[in-house]
Formats: sequence, C-alpha cells, structure tokens
Amino acid sequence: KERKKTAAAEAPAAEPAAAPPTPTNGDEVKSVFCTNLAWAIDDDAIKAHFSDAGDILRIKWIEDRDTGKFKGMGVLEFADAATASKAVEMKNETEVLGRTMYCRLDKPKPKSDRPVRQPKAKPEGCCKLYCGNLSYDIDDAALRAFFEPLALSAIRWVTDRETGDFKGCGFAEFASTEDADQAFLKQGQVLMSRPVRLDWAEDKPKKWEQ
Repeated sequence: KERKKTAAAEAPAAEPAAAPPTPTNGDEVKSVFCTNLAWAIDDDAIKAHFSDAGDILRIKWIEDRDTGKFKGMGVLEFADAATASKAVEMKNETEVLGRTMYCRLDKPKPKSDRPVRQPKAKPEGCCKLYCGNLSYDIDDAALRAFFEPLALSAIRWVTDRETGDFKGCGFAEFASTEDADQAFLKQGQVLMSRPVRLDWAEDKPKKWEQ
C-alpha cells in the first residue's frame, strides 16, 4: 500500500483531457432535418431536447400541402454550422416523447445541370398565359390580385384526371393581347412564397371556367 501511495505521489499530475473537437461540416449547413417525430411534438419539447447541444433559432414543422396535417418531420436552424453538426452528433437516434428521432444536416440539394426552361415564342394575338410553380393554397382571388391592375377574363386550374388533386399550375386568360404582354412581365415574381413561372399558352378548343 505504501509503495502504491508513493508511486502515485511521484507520478506527474495528469493533464486534463482536451474536450473533443466540435464537429463541423464543409458546406456550412446551419439547419438540421429531423424525422420520425411524435405527433405531439411542439416548439418547447424540441427546444428542451436540444438544449444541451445549442439554442434553436427557428423551427419549421413540415405539413402535408393538401391537408395541412403534420408529417412527423421538421427543420431546426442553429446559429452556426458547428452547432448544427454537434446537434446531429448528440441527438440522432435519441428518444423524444416516446419515439426514436432521426436527424441529419439539412444540406441543400445539388443544383441541377438541366438548363432553365425558356418561354415559348408568343403566338400571334395570344391572350393566355400558363402559370406554373404555384402554391397549393392558391385560389382565384390570389391570382387576380397578383396580376392587378390587369383584369383576368378566365382562370383554369390544372388537376389530376383521376384524383382531382391540384397540380400546382393553371392558365390565366386576359381581355387583350396587350394585357397579356404586361402580365408576362411578372415572370419570376413571388406569389405566396413561390416564384411564378409564366409561359405563353396556345388556344385550344376547351371549355373555360370563369
């Protein structure tokens, strides 16, 4: 016992272990995508769960576009990439409100090399525009307000033939080809958080809904 005590006394004091480096990510991603979340999850619960990893600046719960129901997923934004990486390392596959949560860095999708679709040439006298990339919450009133002060003479929404579900696009018809020219200048402007894609639409013998 005395030998062990002496040896311990003579041994140099151990240096405190260095804290493990905080993980980072090369893309400087500050957001974390979380899935398999409990339906009862809320801001307070998720913030409490991540409190030892870092403060959450913003939370976006992901809902079904058509029904508005929560899909058990969300995106959490942190102050910097290091904190986001630390949060993933600490909290992936941990239990929250009785369910195992999975999380990863919410890296943006790589940009496609596909060229941007260019609008077609305007058919002579055309008064009709194709409107794409529309919000699933769009309605007649919102589209009319977007094109004000130009007046729309007709609107037709494109729906799935079998289910009747809205497909995020439609057609807008104007009283004159000059009005259509002015409306086309709104190409790329934001409507309900989405940049609208416009193109010329040739007239077809279809019944329009006013």
